[in-house]
Amino acid sequence: MTKKKGRPQEPVREVNAVSKEVKRVKREEKQKTQGDVVVKWIFGGLLALAIIYMIWTMYIV
Repeated sequence: MTKKKGRPQEPVREVNAVSKEVKRVKREEKQKTQGDVVVKWIFGGLLALAIIYMIWTMYIV
């Protein structure tokens, strides 16, 4: 039998912990960018409704 020389194999739980950390960080970044888009759409929709309401009130009065 030959013994492997070089770097010993890392325990699986440590590798999984690091990969979960990386996935969590990527997911947080993705959620932040998606959240910013949603907030912009909501404010845009509210602004559009406000303009429509202003035009509607001008024609009523």
